[in-house]
Amino acid sequence: MSKWRKMLVGDFIKFNPIEKMAKSTIAKKIAMEKLTANERKITGYELSGYNGGAKFRNGDTLFAKITPCLENGKTAQVDILDDAEVGFGSTEFIVLRENESSSNDFIYYLAKSPVFRKKAISCMEGTSGRKRVNEGALMLQEIRVPDLPTQNKIAAVLSSLDAKIELNNRINDELEAMAKTLYDYWFVQFDFPDASGKPYKTSGGKMEWNEELKREVPEGWKVGTLSDLGNIVGGSTPSTAEPENFTTDGTPWITPKDLSLNVGKKYITKGETDVTDKGIKSASLKLLPKGTILMSSRAPIGYMAIAREEVTTNQGFKSFVPKEGYSTEFVFLTVERTMPAIASKASGSTFKEVSGGVVKAIEIVLPPKPIIKAFTSVVEPIFKKQDILELQNKQLSELRDWLLPMLMNGQVTVAEAEESLAMAAEPEEIYSIRRNGLNIPENKKAFAKQVLGGKIVSLFKDDPHFTHIKFQKLQYLAEHIAEADLNLNYYFQAAGPYDNKFMHSISNKLKSTKWFEEKAYKFIPLENQLQIEGYFKRYFSPVAERLSKLFSLLADKSEAETEIMATLYAVWNNRIIKQQPISDKELIEDFYNWSNRKHQYTQQQILQSLQIIRSNNFMPTGFGKEIKRAKSNSKQSKK
Repeated sequence: MSKWRKMLVGDFIKFNPIEKMAKSTIAKKIAMEKLTANERKITGYELSGYNGGAKFRNGDTLFAKITPCLENGKTAQVDILDDAEVGFGSTEFIVLRENESSSNDFIYYLAKSPVFRKKAISCMEGTSGRKRVNEGALMLQEIRVPDLPTQNKIAAVLSSLDAKIELNNRINDELEAMAKTLYDYWFVQFDFPDASGKPYKTSGGKMEWNEELKREVPEGWKVGTLSDLGNIVGGSTPSTAEPENFTTDGTPWITPKDLSLNVGKKYITKGETDVTDKGIKSASLKLLPKGTILMSSRAPIGYMAIAREEVTTNQGFKSFVPKEGYSTEFVFLTVERTMPAIASKASGSTFKEVSGGVVKAIEIVLPPKPIIKAFTSVVEPIFKKQDILELQNKQLSELRDWLLPMLMNGQVTVAEAEESLAMAAEPEEIYSIRRNGLNIPENKKAFAKQVLGGKIVSLFKDDPHFTHIKFQKLQYLAEHIAEADLNLNYYFQAAGPYDNKFMHSISNKLKSTKWFEEKAYKFIPLENQLQIEGYFKRYFSPVAERLSKLFSLLADKSEAETEIMATLYAVWNNRIIKQQPISDKELIEDFYNWSNRKHQYTQQQILQSLQIIRSNNFMPTGFGKEIKRAKSNSKQSKK
């Protein structure tokens, strides 16, 4: 049974532990804005010369001591430093560190708890608006704490929730980068897929000079303005002198402050307060439908979010209600892309603001609506995944924030908290989207893998480029792009990812089902080959369109082109799984490091394949397992 006891805060926690750092030493600096209210992670740092401020190590908790940062809950645990490295930051941080009675992880959650924050706020002093915690007074406050083993158990329960939140954030960051890259390829570099699925401009698509834009654009594209994309709507504020204008359960009323607290998220449901019907009428507020793109136009300019439901805003917005033919996803990415141009037109002496007229007049390239529709079909699933993960994080945060005070005062035991965690399983809808709707029973996976192989053979059997290597790479790409968990067993082979067991058995399996017989490296149709299509529809119907796109794209590709694409996909996917940075340079290096065989290909060939992957939205998502070298073949795979 755990033991709880009363201790002074200063006896339980080391405040601002002494660390040595010479003036002007270049070190990692964390500013106050890098701390958020609801997340343990620090959002970034800069390298700067030390000139004063709080000093800390990994594991320490940074606790904001100044108003309103303290009241807003700015607290984080340092994890951006190397072992024995010291960083520094704002003078408005209190650094909290463990001693022999406490653990760093528990201290972080204690600092987040309402009871600790209440005691800290009671120790604030100074003039209104610039109050700070008197650290000496806080150290003399009395708190009730458990023994060290219980501290570790409590921290482990709460950390598991934060770890899920952080994983979802990493996934969403990857999805965001994916969406921006796609937009850039389609509408900046003009390498959207042409009728053959090839990058338009790179493959010689016709371009024409546009005098207004002073550059070339694809044939048939026009010049427009942001007003072509949607109706641009402002907002207003009901009289705050009339309390009946506001409520906690009315129509959401969003302010720029709400978007500032929403930074890092793409969607928003509501703000700090709602407005009543009376408030809407008194201020002539416009109701903005679900899917509206909210953009703050002052204090500051450029915060953005997509409305999950019907909302209203105050006067600090110029919001876009998309017009027919222009999707929420396309408008969001276009406005985001033009933000530097919007911000450059701002004016004002007290604070910068951009007018509706200025926003409406910003020039853009207008693609044909069929291309926008095709682009939307590619990025809409990405946006939906982001929305679902954000909603899940909201649920996880609410559970964590409910458990936190209960665990900290002993009202809920660790065992009871673990039971709550077990009940808070991830929503099935997230997994169904991640799996693209496939639901193949475990005992049918081997057969489904054979069906997919049979489908590939039926489509490519007459292709003069259809070698065993091309077959292997097509099978790998199909399974991973469809996110089909078919007992994946791929490892390094010189020519790319390779499933030895499957490739050595597929010919016999195709013959035993009387689908195909392989003779002299050619596949001859047998009497039951028409069965393949029925089985394919049964197992792969949810991803049939995506697979058809892949197969059409590779129909005229050589063995070498297919090998390059599969290997690039594999090294990219490996980096996502291992949570490593991703850039063209790093992907090219990984490609050449795969095996000596890869050095026959030029960087231009590799970059061309990257363009095809991106423009067709075939970027990896981290699905499957990291591909490693088979122990028995580790030497051969380099040959």
